[in-house]
Amino acid sequence: MTRPVSVPLKPIAVIAGMAGNLMEWYDFALYGVMAPTLGKLFFPQGNNLVSILSVFGVFAAGYIMRLGGGAFFGHIADHHGRRIALLASATLMAVTTTIVGFLPSYASIGIWAPLLLVILRLVQGLSTGGEFITSITYLVENAPPHRRGLIGTLAGCTASGGILVGSTAGTILFSVFSQEQILDWAWRLPFLASIPLGLSIALLRTSLPEEAPPERHAGKSHRKSSVLHVLFEHPWALIRGAFGGWAFQAGFYTMAIFLSSYLVERKVFTEPTALGLQSAAVGAAIIMSPIAGWLSDRFGRKPMSMISLVAILIGSWPLYAVVNLGDNTLALAAMILFMIGIALGGATYQVWLAEVFPRTLRATGLGISYNVSAGVLGGTTPLICALLIKVTHDGMAPAYLLMAAAIIGILLLMGKRETAQRPLK
Repeated sequence: MTRPVSVPLKPIAVIAGMAGNLMEWYDFALYGVMAPTLGKLFFPQGNNLVSILSVFGVFAAGYIMRLGGGAFFGHIADHHGRRIALLASATLMAVTTTIVGFLPSYASIGIWAPLLLVILRLVQGLSTGGEFITSITYLVENAPPHRRGLIGTLAGCTASGGILVGSTAGTILFSVFSQEQILDWAWRLPFLASIPLGLSIALLRTSLPEEAPPERHAGKSHRKSSVLHVLFEHPWALIRGAFGGWAFQAGFYTMAIFLSSYLVERKVFTEPTALGLQSAAVGAAIIMSPIAGWLSDRFGRKPMSMISLVAILIGSWPLYAVVNLGDNTLALAAMILFMIGIALGGATYQVWLAEVFPRTLRATGLGISYNVSAGVLGGTTPLICALLIKVTHDGMAPAYLLMAAAIIGILLLMGKRETAQRPLK
């Protein structure tokens, strides 16, 4: 097989590769940020905790769909080129999120409201599963070998940026409008903001250069399905990639999605305060991600991942203990420090996943392993955490889940091969 020559990455290509993640994760995270409000609007009332569990159940379903999205868009990217996959995933997300903004509530159309919300959420999950992995693939493949960590983490950086924008939009919404106004009509505004975002990103991505599809493997090992090919040829890389990244994803979505609802439900902080703390923590991840990428180019992906996993292991219990005290300053410090620890390894781990698979299967392999980790394992974390608290009546239960995931990650990554500064396959 002839290895394609990497073309120098132009600034416009970097921006186009990154921008879709901003919108995708703004849209996707907005659902988690608005969980208490959506629970009141789209699910039968009577028990607030049951409503939140219902919303997080739909949230988790959307994340599980990311696995299908990673496989589907990964196959498109590996067979037909990265540009087509990037355009398709961004367009799909913009359309579905806009429709959410126009949905009638449960009070208006009954059971059809949650059903339609579930369907749109599943389509969003499919789109997000393809967007993130295709953008990382695109950036890593076109970056200089000594800068792959730094440039590759830009995809995760803009993903965190999208979550921050979604969280900030929620904070502004709850600060400007009354609860009655929000439940009546104002909740739709942040969803409808996807219209200009989607149009601008679609136009930007049409500027990406056309590319030849990757050359296929010759011989008996060739399969028309990239999914089957990577499952049979690289099973251990998929398993290690999925479960080795569980702690990073569970930790991140605990901080970026679950914790604000947790603090509000337990009446530790008001909704604007909880969302403000969450936004600050996500902002720390945005700043830390490219720094982590630069460090991984210098010292390797493996050391960064191990340091991060140890930080999650020893920091999870203190995090929940501190935020439950109800002190704004202590909670802010604990959340920022914990998120920095997650970003140190989580951002570079995603680059490592893109580096371990050969080019003809890179998007598919990354799509499956990453989306099992982020979607099936990490994305269900808010639901599992809420269920653990309900069953055990222990507010510290989510910390034990993070600690278990960190131990599994450490064991799996002990034999991880270093990929920094080595030629891509």
